[in-house]
Amino acid sequence: MRSSSSKQVAENNRGLNGRFFTLRSRLYNALGLGLRNEEGGRRWSCTDVETQRHVVRSIDAFLECITSDMSLHPLVKESVADIVPALGNILLQKNEAVMKLASKVFVKLVNVIPYSVTESLILEIIHPVSSSLSSCHVPVIILCATALKTILSCLSSKKERDVWKVLEETETISYIIHHIQSGGSKPPDFFVETISLLSYILNRYPYSRFSVWNNNGLMEVLRSLSLEPMLSVKAAVLQLYSAIALCRNGSQKLLESGNSPLQLMMESMDGLNPNYLQLAGFTLAECFVVNEEGRFTMIESYRETLVKSIIGGLNSWSLHSGKLTKEQMSLIKVACCACKIVCYPGKHHNYFWQLGIESVLLKLLLDDSHINQIPDHLNEPEVIARDGLSANFLPSIKPHVWDILGGLAAHCAEDLTAQMVKSENHLKILITCACLGFASSLRSTRQRCQDVENELVSRAVLLLIYSPSKYISSQTKSILCGILKPNAKEDIKYLLNTLNTMSSCSNNMVLDSLQVIHLISVACYSGLSQYHRYVMKNQGIHILCSYIQMLSRDRVYAQRMNTLSHYRDHNMKMCCYEFKDDWLGDETCMVFGLLGLAELVHHSGSVKDHVWLKSTESQLISLVQDICINSFASGPKWYCAYLLSYFGFYGFPSKLGKRVRTSLNEDEITNLTLVLGNQERVSVHGVILSVRCPSLFPSEGKASRRNEIRLSAHVSHQALLKLLEYVYSGHLMAGDDLMKSLKTLAKHCNLQLLLQMLCRNRPKWGARFPTFDLTSALGPNGFCFSDIVLEAKGDTCEEWKCEFCILSQPHLHAHKAILCASSDHMRALLCSGMQESQSESIKIDLGWNALVRLVNWLYSGELVPKPEHGCLWYNLDEQVKLEQVIPYVELYCLSDSWLLEDLHKECLEVITNCLDSVNMATKMIQIGADCCQWDLVELAAKFMAPSYHHLRNSGQLLELDEQLVDIVRAASVARLSQ
Repeated sequence: MRSSSSKQVAENNRGLNGRFFTLRSRLYNALGLGLRNEEGGRRWSCTDVETQRHVVRSIDAFLECITSDMSLHPLVKESVADIVPALGNILLQKNEAVMKLASKVFVKLVNVIPYSVTESLILEIIHPVSSSLSSCHVPVIILCATALKTILSCLSSKKERDVWKVLEETETISYIIHHIQSGGSKPPDFFVETISLLSYILNRYPYSRFSVWNNNGLMEVLRSLSLEPMLSVKAAVLQLYSAIALCRNGSQKLLESGNSPLQLMMESMDGLNPNYLQLAGFTLAECFVVNEEGRFTMIESYRETLVKSIIGGLNSWSLHSGKLTKEQMSLIKVACCACKIVCYPGKHHNYFWQLGIESVLLKLLLDDSHINQIPDHLNEPEVIARDGLSANFLPSIKPHVWDILGGLAAHCAEDLTAQMVKSENHLKILITCACLGFASSLRSTRQRCQDVENELVSRAVLLLIYSPSKYISSQTKSILCGILKPNAKEDIKYLLNTLNTMSSCSNNMVLDSLQVIHLISVACYSGLSQYHRYVMKNQGIHILCSYIQMLSRDRVYAQRMNTLSHYRDHNMKMCCYEFKDDWLGDETCMVFGLLGLAELVHHSGSVKDHVWLKSTESQLISLVQDICINSFASGPKWYCAYLLSYFGFYGFPSKLGKRVRTSLNEDEITNLTLVLGNQERVSVHGVILSVRCPSLFPSEGKASRRNEIRLSAHVSHQALLKLLEYVYSGHLMAGDDLMKSLKTLAKHCNLQLLLQMLCRNRPKWGARFPTFDLTSALGPNGFCFSDIVLEAKGDTCEEWKCEFCILSQPHLHAHKAILCASSDHMRALLCSGMQESQSESIKIDLGWNALVRLVNWLYSGELVPKPEHGCLWYNLDEQVKLEQVIPYVELYCLSDSWLLEDLHKECLEVITNCLDSVNMATKMIQIGADCCQWDLVELAAKFMAPSYHHLRNSGQLLELDEQLVDIVRAASVARLSQ
């Protein structure tokens, strides 16, 4: 029995040596000096400096003997659980003689002991370490910053919220900012560690960014530090800039601060700098790529230098013992992310081609031994590409390469030819690699193998096929057809059968990357002349229509692989970005389904000749128009508009355009006459024409009121009416007989987007979808057509100034034509012969801020401006938050009585998103009850429900009516019962 027990002990202690047990014994002897019996159990507490020093040294010696093999041993875990309270207590005592030593040991603890061991103790570690940042001793600050940085680098998401509470309680950010601002002549390590820690916090906690970018003093100190010669300090400043740039407002602040951040970024990306400094520069560039203003500034100010730096970052590496170092791999990845700037249009694309981007990308796919085998006269690119890919060189970089290649293909110039490419052979091999990857992804889908690389390479091939460059498109089609030929017909049948099965699935289906690949594959086959007929023969049009109908009916969205449009293999916690212009959004499947359908319809000849299309034409048109109007992303909208052009509908349908269209044939409040060459006359509304088609006005009369405009004798009455249909609604319906005259008229009126639709040009990937927006009429250009003044409720304001008149009451100069078209209530008010219809001004029962939002919505269909969001909203005072929400509450009430259903829903959505405190909910529930808006009352009650008992006991419910208290109580009971 004894022998068995001894063997068990020996087995349990395997990996531990005699020194470990000796030092552990000394450790517990030392810890015993501070153990105290208190209510609730024993805890460690000691104020004697010498005892504290002895305990810290014992802990230090014990940690010193722990190897990586020992770190997960149960005895080590047990010891750490006893060490942390003692070490934390010593640090919190703030004895200057011991703080430095204790801080140093904390750094050793978080580096030696794995996070999995310390996770349960993380708050006991964070609290004393973050509290010690209030110290004025430089070594203590440096060591505590280092320890916190190490902890945050491996912090699990489930602990984030609790750790943030501790950081707030200990005012960690305030102390760090204070130390940086008052750093003076402190050593470089001081600035490196404090600034780096601040970067880690901002990366992890988006709401903390406001306190940094909004601190002008700190931003000025950072600018000064960036001019210091120490490269490590420059790198730390760049890291903080990158964390700030993850916030849209912070990014804007950096761009507005002059060239300092951008100049530092460009200098740091130079290949002569050490890797860590280049890495910091590329990371900031990556953050600016996400931001539209950042992209524009980089392209306009540093275009050539930026491209050279990115090419250098992707190209300046070499293998060591057949491998890349960790630092090199990190640099390549972040340079790839900065290179995603090619996924957006701009003047920078030519520079990438001039510097041989195709060779650089190929070097990331194939090793040198395969690249060196490429002959001058390339006859068998597939053999070389297949052999090179089989080596699986740099697999983690491949997804980035496909993303970049897709961006290059989508946004290259239409006139890009082989002569403009640095190495035609390298480009052919690169395209061949992508086509082979696409073929491989098709095989993978049959095994239900989900891989982000498969989706990215498939998308890259799609963009290569539909590239605006005929050279790239034809090269891709030729190579791809050769690779797909053996299995093409089998693939097409499998893909269409799979989509057909999916389209008949029940509700609540979630789409994954496999279905995205299926749709991309069908779209690719539809673009190949050898196979589009076979796709149609196998009911491709019918299946895609059914699939799109299913997506629209059930509002099914594809799961995004990232919150951003382009691939990143690391998390970027963005804040204050709305990504309204994200081209794919959550409607990835819809985009590729519509693209494939449009391509098949394009190749089907006359729609009238296609039996299935002819029988379902009206339903399909209605479906596509509905998608176009209700989609949020630009991609689906563009392909809907493109598809509709094959059915005789040209333009861009919208809800507002549909409303404004009703006023086209009404002569009641027209104020302008168009006179044709044969003296036929057409009455129109000057304000709508001035915004939507200003070129119809003679140049000398664009900004003034005119009674009539004489048109050229070449303009036919029928073509003019169709053009006006587009002007008033955003789209028109016309037959082929009018195409020639409409194209001529659109060209002369400078309506380029309409001309694009009339010519049935494919949408440009990433192009922003046109909006039907009449808000420019509220400015100087529309004032001459203003025929009504809208006044906000409230008293006159001496500070109020109107650039058009002398009225002191806050007001807007509006237009009856637009107001009547956008709102039946306004039509009844202004066109019914009532007193208001004869008045030059009417008072609206809204405050000024609410009135501005109402008129913007009536003129554009957009509820703007929206309340602040992200870190800016989080840091606003509660009263200021309420003031920002009140206009939407006013509009919510008014839209109910005016029967503006869409506005009513949008306002409720805004209010719901802004409701973040019990105090706001308490005010909201009373306002809702006063206005008889019971949906608002219910919303506020549900928010208050979890806090009901606290609110009742604290007396905060006394200010509410008994009926409202009962509603909150009922919501609380319902919540508990669930």
